[in-house]
Amino acid sequence: MVNYREGSIIKAKVTSIKHFGAFIETRDGVQGLIHISEIANTFIVDINYYLKVGDIIDVKILSIKNSKINASLNFDNSIVRRKQNIKNINQIKNCNFKYGFKTIEKELQKWKKNALLEIKHNSK
Repeated sequence: MVNYREGSIIKAKVTSIKHFGAFIETRDGVQGLIHISEIANTFIVDINYYLKVGDIIDVKILSIKNSKINASLNFDNSIVRRKQNIKNINQIKNCNFKYGFKTIEKELQKWKKNALLEIKHNSK
């Protein structure tokens, strides 16, 4: 195993995607996980909107335990940033919150519409 260090940015291949995160593997066979919370700074309905199996991505090593990498895309990563800029359908900050149940009632239709657009986009 290559000497990987916490904080290093390395290339890895997405090998599998689950509802909780994406599994990755380095060129030399070291495996790891990117938890869903480390993929983007936003609520994620479907990880497949951000990553696909076979993608070669830059990841930041958060930790290494039992020869497994815990990694993040949640850093200055152009792939994720570009996808977020293309469609900001999950950005809660775009909702201009005024707190309370009226806000939820008012924004719910927009959230549902955005979720349906994302599902439609991912089913192509």
